[in-house]
Amino acid sequence: MEKFMLIFQGGMNPQASSPETMQKQMARWMAWIEKLNKAGKYVSGEPLAPGGKLVTGKNKTATDGPYTEGKEVVGGFFVINAEDLGEAVSICDDYPGFDYGGTVQVRQVMKVDM
Repeated sequence: MEKFMLIFQGGMNPQASSPETMQKQMARWMAWIEKLNKAGKYVSGEPLAPGGKLVTGKNKTATDGPYTEGKEVVGGFFVINAEDLGEAVSICDDYPGFDYGGTVQVRQVMKVDM
């Protein structure tokens, strides 16, 4: 079994959604997590708060961002177990953000001996 990171971008904008829509979407997320958990695929995951800082360059300049208005803002992540990249991609079939234009980046976690 290998570990993969699912990086969620875009999708529903909480500021532009009704409380009822947000509640329904949250229920879909929880059902998806429960399904993955029961199958032994879910390892961990977290949503990310809006905003933050972008640190760049040798001087480590910190600027505001990313902004929640951006379509490519990372909204959260999961770490999952899967046999291979194909299975990790198929796990994304139920991603609740697809209905709102969201995307999932699937990346294998590299094993590093310490």
